[in-house]
Amino acid sequence: MKKKDISSLTSEADGEIVKVTKQDYKEPDSGDKKTVYTLKVAYSVGGRQYKASMCTSEEGESFQEGLSVTVLYDKNKPRNSYVKGDKEPQLVWRNYMIGSIILFVVWVVVFIMTMPSTLGFTRIQKERFDFVMHIVFFLFSIAGLIVYPRTKEYKKKRENGISARKELGAFILIICKTGFDLIWDLIVMLIK
Repeated sequence: MKKKDISSLTSEADGEIVKVTKQDYKEPDSGDKKTVYTLKVAYSVGGRQYKASMCTSEEGESFQEGLSVTVLYDKNKPRNSYVKGDKEPQLVWRNYMIGSIILFVVWVVVFIMTMPSTLGFTRIQKERFDFVMHIVFFLFSIAGLIVYPRTKEYKKKRENGISARKELGAFILIICKTGFDLIWDLIVMLIK
């Protein structure tokens, strides 16, 4: 798909997606299965209604009927337009905040890993600290096992015929390993 020249589209209007059409196709070169979404957007300029179309290969969940979007248009020819993007706060959160959350989680993990040596824990305090961290990791693994099958990514894989059993198997292996570590740590702590 060619990129549309939007240099002449200097005015903006609020629009609303009125129709989303999903179309599957195979790429001629690679033969890979791809999906394209065609969006029909209604907007008004000077009291007159217009409609614009946009094709995108982005996730269809990002573009739903009734979603507010920004339309760029040529003030001399309002029919000449382009859908700039959606304005839903959830999508802004998803697209721009996930990176910040990941960086924060990495910082927290590094802080927790260096905490025992920074605070000068004794051997017993470090063992108890490790035991608590194993419990936290175990609980997060169980939460992941419960939440992952309900995610859009998992459901999309299932719809496309891709088995997601490997990911679930990895969750189960992690939970089993962490559970055995917890039992071993508890036995060691009780023996001492």
